[in-house]
Amino acid sequence: MDADTIAAAFRSHTEGSTKFTRRMPIVLADMDGSTPRQLVLRCERLGLLKPHSWDWFVANGGITADQVEEVRAAARA
Repeated sequence: MDADTIAAAFRSHTEGSTKFTRRMPIVLADMDGSTPRQLVLRCERLGLLKPHSWDWFVANGGITADQVEEVRAAARA
């Protein structure tokens, strides 16, 4: 996705939310064809997330393969 599309999708997924949860980068990364890490880093570069947001995820358990599968399974249901 181009930067404008990422920004629009980001705003859509975060509207009304006070936190950027692990679910959000998983869903957005699937839409973008990237990984959650790549998506978070791209959002940082675009100014959509604070710098070092990915570092926060890593310091707090990261985004695991099990979490990715759980989010994907919920999306399929």
